[in-house]
Amino acid sequence: MTNVNAEIKIKGSASLEQRIFLDRPAQPTYPVNDSYPYPVYHQISAALSPHIEASSKKNNMVYTAHPFVRIDERDDGRTHIDLREFKAALVTKKWEASIGFDQVYWGVMENHHLIDIVNQTDYLESPNGKDKLGQPMFRLGIDLKGALLEAMLLVGYREPALATPGARFSFDNNYSYEYAGWGEEYHPDVALRYSKSVKNIDVGVSYFGGHTRTPELRNSAVGNPIWYVNLVDQISIDIKADLNRVTLKGEVLYKLIEDESTRAVVLGAEFSLLQTQNIGVNLLSEYSWDQHGKKAFDNSFQNDIFAGARVTLNGLNNSELLIGHNYDFDFGSQHGFVQAKVNVTKALSIGIEGWWFNINDDDYANKSYNDDNMIQLTGYYNF
Repeated sequence: MTNVNAEIKIKGSASLEQRIFLDRPAQPTYPVNDSYPYPVYHQISAALSPHIEASSKKNNMVYTAHPFVRIDERDDGRTHIDLREFKAALVTKKWEASIGFDQVYWGVMENHHLIDIVNQTDYLESPNGKDKLGQPMFRLGIDLKGALLEAMLLVGYREPALATPGARFSFDNNYSYEYAGWGEEYHPDVALRYSKSVKNIDVGVSYFGGHTRTPELRNSAVGNPIWYVNLVDQISIDIKADLNRVTLKGEVLYKLIEDESTRAVVLGAEFSLLQTQNIGVNLLSEYSWDQHGKKAFDNSFQNDIFAGARVTLNGLNNSELLIGHNYDFDFGSQHGFVQAKVNVTKALSIGIEGWWFNINDDDYANKSYNDDNMIQLTGYYNF
């Protein structure tokens, strides 16, 4: 939809999803909500994700709206509405400024997103943590002759989107939140990033100061435990080097929480095994490390190795298959996944996803997923 001075673009998808769980879950210690029919072996839901962009050449403005809605037949906690994006942006040749709900991704890795901290995770969508909630922010980007300098002011902490306690892919608690710093959940966060590409190498240096996106469960003097959201100062570097058939990747992090510092690293490589006009096969590998090892309360990848493969079917409307397996050397825990999306036509797609878990009882951060081995089938209508 266009005219001389304005243009409106509408795209997105509507989907119907069926989850099939293969194991009976352990009896939850926290009482299950009356609306959740424990135990659940299948779960049907529908989602709508439109993306609307309106731009005006006359005043260099771009308006973006990206709401997301999911309705789940079994878990009321998974039925939710979110504004992934809802912003107004002023765009010029040298700089761009926007205000509203936005999404910002930091990092270069496939499996472990070590430095990605700007947006809160939407755990209702997938165990992989890639789906994010929209974050209210003011964002400024400046083009520095081939480099990009970004500054963000974030206001309003967003709690992680979690399933009903006792439901599938849930945590066995429903505790309240407390916040460090003045303003509590409205304490402003600050994010800065400098990124530049030099020939075949992409480098980014980032800083985040504000509330951590991974709350810590603490005992309370009175009553139930609480989720405590601490203040964090985080400095990170990410790098990606394209060396013909091999792409090397890395993320390095240093952060400070309550005078306790943490250093963590994730290194990886992607090898192009086969590239033809119709098919591409890439092999993936990553190693993740955190100096605190088993005591790293907010890092589930403290001494882990990941291996996987990505298959792209260019001859089938760019359909894709991703297979991966992660092993934790400290706990002996492991999990694997298969994700495939077949684009039957431009308008119709079929998604197939499988997850399996074998989590050690001492691996407290992940053991709640141990009985949630799952196969997921999704039909998409793309518009």
